[in-house]
Amino acid sequence: MSGTPARRAQPSHTTAVRGVTDFSAPAITFDRVTVGYGRGKGVTHALIDFNLRVGRGETVALLGPSGSGKSTALKALAGFVRPTSGSVRLGSRDVTDLPPAKRGIGVVVQSYALFPHMRVADNVAFGLRSQRVPRAQIGARVAEALDMVGMSAYGKRLPRELSGGQQQRIAIARALAIRPSVLLLDEPLAALDAQLRESMLGELAGLRAALPDTAMLYVTHDQSEALALADRIAVMRNSRLADIDTAENLWKRPPSSFTAEFLGGANLLPCTVTRVIGTSALVSIGGVPVTATAPQPDIGHVEWESDLPAFLCVRPHAVTLTAPGARGSFSARIVSTVWRGSTTRITLAVDDFEGVQVDADVSGHDQRGPGTVVGVQFPSDGSVLVPAT
Repeated sequence: MSGTPARRAQPSHTTAVRGVTDFSAPAITFDRVTVGYGRGKGVTHALIDFNLRVGRGETVALLGPSGSGKSTALKALAGFVRPTSGSVRLGSRDVTDLPPAKRGIGVVVQSYALFPHMRVADNVAFGLRSQRVPRAQIGARVAEALDMVGMSAYGKRLPRELSGGQQQRIAIARALAIRPSVLLLDEPLAALDAQLRESMLGELAGLRAALPDTAMLYVTHDQSEALALADRIAVMRNSRLADIDTAENLWKRPPSSFTAEFLGGANLLPCTVTRVIGTSALVSIGGVPVTATAPQPDIGHVEWESDLPAFLCVRPHAVTLTAPGARGSFSARIVSTVWRGSTTRITLAVDDFEGVQVDADVSGHDQRGPGTVVGVQFPSDGSVLVPAT
């Protein structure tokens, strides 16, 4: 294989979403923000040269594995850590050196951080009192915030008298009571069980729709949360911003192999580009021709060239299992199966893909065991090229 990809265009940080089209004065701006701990050769960088703009009314998810820098970015915005270099702005106001209490940001963390000795109404009122809101207004503001999260009847309870999901609603109400233009959510569902998490995900989606002018920065390592809530997803890796785009674009046309694997666990099959006409590509995998979609440069991807090494990105749900020897299929052997309720994840060793295994999700409880020989097909409308670099 030969050839190298052309320079990749930088992903746009000003994509118009949910009716937000003017990002010339965004709600949140990170300008080349770096956060380091320690000095000299012993410095550890938790965030490196981070640039991001979030528009008024936009929700951006910071998605990445542990240690990728996503929570550090949120802390730099909230004022909990000070950048080593770069600046942070809220609207046109530089808040890099402001203490957290003077930034006017609503913050929700995964541990709820409710005061155990205070009743719910007092917890929600805490930020209002810190901002010296007139006492005559506090009661109405607390009632308004509790009503937004469906907790109006719980104002006199103590946090220990609430479930985990209810406590998280109170934490959100406390953040909303100050009527922030910016709301930060740091893994807000991580401490909840699966059923509560699903319920709260719906609550957050409704809250997002009810606050059309509030910019939200949502930190998570859970891709399903990011896909469900975010207008755009910023994928973090090794303390840096790796990729950013709309959730749909990152899913359908991932610009890098890391994002393809992290967002959706895609299969990445080494291939060689044979021919590209428009958005249609013919590639070779182990000498076998396969058709795929070739993302175009105007959406931030490479210029495809003949003989270019690349990956064929195929989501597990798009892989089809057939009878051995079926037309257009590859011969494969089942390595393992894991039943997941509505689907079964089958891992396959494909004869023509030396050293590369393929995951397939098939409907129901598949009873085929390890060692079973099957055929594997990759539909052209479910496969997309990803740069090998």
